Amino acid sequence: MQELSKMDAEITPAVMPDGKTMTFSIVIPALNEEHVICQCLNSIAGLEFPHHKFEIIVVDNGSVDRTCEIAESYREAMNITVLRRPEINISGLRNAGAAASSGEYLIFLDADMVVPADWLQRAVKLFISAKAEIIGGFFRVPEHSSWVARVWFKRKMDEVNLSPSYIPSGNLMVTRSQFDMIGGFDESLKTSEDCDFCCRARALGLHMAEYDAISVVHLGSPQTLAAFFQREIWHGSSVFRVFLLNFGSFQNGRPVIFALYTLLCLLITVIAGLISVHSRDIWPVALFIGLLLLPPVALAWRDMRGREWRDFAALFILFLVYGIARAVSLVGFRRCRTGRSDCSAGMHATSR
Repeated sequence: MQELSKMDAEITPAVMPDGKTMTFSIVIPALNEEHVICQCLNSIAGLEFPHHKFEIIVVDNGSVDRTCEIAESYREAMNITVLRRPEINISGLRNAGAAASSGEYLIFLDADMVVPADWLQRAVKLFISAKAEIIGGFFRVPEHSSWVARVWFKRKMDEVNLSPSYIPSGNLMVTRSQFDMIGGFDESLKTSEDCDFCCRARALGLHMAEYDAISVVHLGSPQTLAAFFQREIWHGSSVFRVFLLNFGSFQNGRPVIFALYTLLCLLITVIAGLISVHSRDIWPVALFIGLLLLPPVALAWRDMRGREWRDFAALFILFLVYGIARAVSLVGFRRCRTGRSDCSAGMHATSR
């Protein structure tokens, strides 16, 4: 991070040391995003970066609102293309955008993200200086966010993470040649396509890193426990499949184990509760409720460094809801196990 800070004093053009111009293609998948895509595109239009050195590819998944109309209204301000690809997974939307783009560097950005004015300038510097082939930025929450968003996303913030398990595809940058070498995103996956992509990249010997310098504001950050619960069910819907596809690397191993453990505790607690109705012995129920609560307590304690004690209860609640949501998503895994035909697109603004 210190190396990047030194470069911040002078803003360099988008040119590599050998004089080659860097061009970027920003791929934005979208589905019914009329309430947020304007803010996203406004932030891109305000980039302090030569507009002829980047393009935007919005890939619409069949919106029934004004998403496409809003995106097309920016054609005079920027080099923007709107593609319509209904009824495919978000991984297919990203691949379609990459295939239609012309930039040497691909950036995958969600439609509910707002970028800072120097976002691409910092990306240029990182591609030149960083020892990583795939880079990404952290997600920040909007101002005046609820405790749900603030507490959950704060635990993921750092100045730099040189060994992330994966880079979220809501703000992921990679060269086109490396994207092609990896094979793009797996279009049979409903979610977790970024996790699978990064796992295959790591198997090829590529490195990845996350930087606060290119962080973005995530307008879709869940603000309520109900939204957080639904978000984690969505995110977990393909996690087990990605785990099986990359079993040797144990990718997604920890969240899968956590989900399996939570599911087992929930099932046994229900069975013990039914038995206790007849036996009038509540100790088995109390035991398994205690076992259910143990991992959230441990995880909340682990993340308490640098926090106030009042955050402990919030972290405990969020980890408990996370575990239950991921357990629920495992139950639904059977519907998605056969691939693309059974995992049709389910994108939605609140699902990121």
